[in-house]
Amino acid sequence: MASILVIDPDPGSRDAVVAQLAAHDHRTEAAASAGEAETVLARSAPELVVLEWTLPDVSGLELVTRLKSHEAAPRVIMLSHRDDVRDVVRALDAGVDDYVIKPWHTAELLARVRAALRRPGTLPSEDVMRIGAVEMDRLAHAVRINGEPASLAPTEYRLLEYLMVHPRRVHSRQQLLHRVWGRRGTVSPRTVDVHVRRLRQLLEPHGLEQMIQTIRGFGYRLQPPARKARSARNSSVHPTAPQP
Repeated sequence: MASILVIDPDPGSRDAVVAQLAAHDHRTEAAASAGEAETVLARSAPELVVLEWTLPDVSGLELVTRLKSHEAAPRVIMLSHRDDVRDVVRALDAGVDDYVIKPWHTAELLARVRAALRRPGTLPSEDVMRIGAVEMDRLAHAVRINGEPASLAPTEYRLLEYLMVHPRRVHSRQQLLHRVWGRRGTVSPRTVDVHVRRLRQLLEPHGLEQMIQTIRGFGYRLQPPARKARSARNSSVHPTAPQP
């Protein structure tokens, strides 16, 4: 199961794609415009976007550019009536992963979705990521917590990296399995719980274990710690001097 966002202003086409994907256990959301899509993207991180070229607010190609600039760019399949080879080339050059011409065959669309999901996702290019007191140096493959080196097994490192790439977003266990473990058949959703527990054990001595929050019945979220309020001693507001 993968998380997929379908963007199409035509309700008939949009609903048909959503139904076909949902019938194969994909978790789907839908949008009729680029504006609606940006609202969805602000609260979730779909692994794949199925996108119509012609949108009511911006060109589908412009939206592709926006999508590919996100901190973790989703794969994109363009689904459009435009069948001129020059349009197909323009879309591929703009960054889409695949192009399907309407009207489509369900079997073909599902096959292209499977192929796109097999490709590795894109992570941001920052060499060093910092969230609160947790710092990840991706060139050195090293993690420091409050400046102290932390020893992580490879799987915990990949899990922490993915959570740091998507702070504040909620991720299902299935989504984490797909993006961190590659959906290997021998790995169960409960494996995610085990590795999250190990990450929390690393954070606990620093009082940061609550950074990884459990969303009951769904999955996990990495929540950056809130900034501590300044003490009264350091505040710019001073108590009124007592009157004589």
